Amino acid sequence: MTITAKDIMHKTTLVSSKMSVKDAAKLMDKKMIGSILCEKEKDVLGILTERDILRKVIAKGLNPDKTDACDIMTPMPMTVDVDTDITKISEIFDKHNIRRLPVTKKGKIVGILTTRDVAKSLAYLYARRQRFLTELPKSRK
Repeated sequence: MTITAKDIMHKTTLVSSKMSVKDAAKLMDKKMIGSILCEKEKDVLGILTERDILRKVIAKGLNPDKTDACDIMTPMPMTVDVDTDITKISEIFDKHNIRRLPVTKKGKIVGILTTRDVAKSLAYLYARRQRFLTELPKSRK
């Protein structure tokens, strides 16, 4: 069984690049999500994460009411296609030390993945494999 990005991705939240960090944080809290994508005129410019807010605003004493989301977002990160295998996605997360990855279909962002999504899926695959191996007749082992 192959698991791909489209099997485990979830919806993204897009906001205006001019949204304040405070309003972005409130939206993230309301939706219980850890990131949003910032866009300007239908172009996705980057991703704003809880970590960006903490390190680039709070830790530096900036005013979240007067700081635009696009001023602290991470410029558009890597993306993966909806058909990318979970193993490849895991390698990308590890190699680039990132936690979130937008998913594209024909060049358009259609979802987002997190390391948690991938970890859960890999754990499921591992448990399924182990159960299969323990259920094999002794003569087939």
